[in-house]
Amino acid sequence: MDNPFPATVISDWGFLESVVERSVCPLCKKSRKYFCYSCLVALPNIADDIPKVQLPVTVDIIKHPNEIDGKSTSCHAAVLAPDDVRVFTYPCIPDYDPQKAVLVFPCEDSVTLDNLKDKFKQNDPSVLQTRLSKDQSKCVDSSNKKELSSDVALIDNSILNGISCDLKPTGMVISRKRCNEQTMQTRDQHELPSKHAKLSLKMPFEKVVLIDSTWNQTRNIANDERLKNLMKVELKSQNTNFWRRQEGIPKSYLSTIEAIYYFMRDIHTIFLETEYAHEYDDLLFFFCFMYNKIQSSQKKSNKNLKKKIDSA
Repeated sequence: MDNPFPATVISDWGFLESVVERSVCPLCKKSRKYFCYSCLVALPNIADDIPKVQLPVTVDIIKHPNEIDGKSTSCHAAVLAPDDVRVFTYPCIPDYDPQKAVLVFPCEDSVTLDNLKDKFKQNDPSVLQTRLSKDQSKCVDSSNKKELSSDVALIDNSILNGISCDLKPTGMVISRKRCNEQTMQTRDQHELPSKHAKLSLKMPFEKVVLIDSTWNQTRNIANDERLKNLMKVELKSQNTNFWRRQEGIPKSYLSTIEAIYYFMRDIHTIFLETEYAHEYDDLLFFFCFMYNKIQSSQKKSNKNLKKKIDSA
């Protein structure tokens, strides 16, 4: 097995190779193979074998409605870190508290995590913008103004590096419809207190918001009234291993799951100030498996092509 991230220690994904037949998702009853990218759950035949990751902060992903579910990596995060990751389909966005949430988005006024830590250590009251927070987050459909509980989420996929968010659900059942059409159900309509409260003394934020879309679409979502007041934080430069890169986009533009992984690593080393012991490497579990499948398929295709050329 070829690990495109040589510095990581990722659980053995070899058992996924034995999954040949598709199965039925226990929630939406749709045919899936490894996990349901609509309901964000692993299928029963592998659910007990896949790794589970606990993140240092909660993450929300705001996905553009035109992104194709089955091609996105945002669902990887929700399946592997179900207690800490939620996915929303734009224009469905929770009402975030700027004192507790940051948006991963590179722009003129974005800061690095190192910058943020320096300000936080100096007890700078302007580290995060202040705003009165509401008692309960609401998800508002901008087209018909219907309010939907933010503890429920739609899912979809992404291609780009730049955006992730954090709102934590507990057991979701999600209907696969647009925000202005959907019926969303959760077992708990109120957001539970963060289990990461112990980190609050070391970190100036509790939630990380990412955007899952193409670069042009990302800017439009980042300028939404519900996101534009959040502090913008940028990632350290990394190169992507994603096999579905956008034409004309630099290799430093990451897939959503890569962006989440590198951001969690940076949070760990910069704020927790403890040695990184591969706590979040398994976020790349499905990514590495699919990377290997695609590489193997391409090699096989190239061999067959060479044989045809040689025999011509």
